[in-house]
Amino acid sequence: MSDIYLSYPTESGPVAVLNNAFLSVPPGDTLAITGPSGSGKTSLLLLLSGLQRPDGGEILVGSQRLGDMDSDALADWRSEHLGIVFQSFHLLPGLTALGNVSLPLEISGQPRAREQAMAMLNAVGLSHRLQHYPGQLSGGEQQRVAIARALVHQPSLLLGDEPTGNLDQKTGEKVLSLLFDLHKQSKSTLVLVTHDERVAERCQHRVRMEGGRLYEI
Repeated sequence: MSDIYLSYPTESGPVAVLNNAFLSVPPGDTLAITGPSGSGKTSLLLLLSGLQRPDGGEILVGSQRLGDMDSDALADWRSEHLGIVFQSFHLLPGLTALGNVSLPLEISGQPRAREQAMAMLNAVGLSHRLQHYPGQLSGGEQQRVAIARALVHQPSLLLGDEPTGNLDQKTGEKVLSLLFDLHKQSKSTLVLVTHDERVAERCQHRVRMEGGRLYEI
């Protein structure tokens, strides 16, 4: 992304979240985005996912300019190329682990959706939890389901918004190691928002958001 400007309206006028921001991540690499609360880290992920549009500037993911696509085209692009892991898991409570992971494939009409989902859940060590609902799983298990769901369609870009933020340190370390291992296998580009320096240090590149700008560390 280059020359990105993003602002939010307030009673006293617009407040700039990103101001002439630039970010470049080599394909297949890992990047950590750090910064104080309210600095716009999650907004940056929303821009990279096409869920939010900037007020100005250009976002290029691979060879695709997100600004050239309408909402339907962006939805298609996300279903094929993007995976997201959230801090709060965001699993559907009425679906089993298998159902949660297979759902993105079923929506996109891919054949053998359940078989692919089973293989992905096996990869994250949950082959014995296929028919369990989120409420029957621990926090670490839920996050592993979320990772499986994010990676099941083999995205080229994987985004994580504080993916270990709701986990204790020991469980968080295990989930983080799993995330990086699967990233290497899939050869995806991994971008993480984190407050945890231990997480950031595991990434190949680091930037800090502050005052609407991105600074390399």
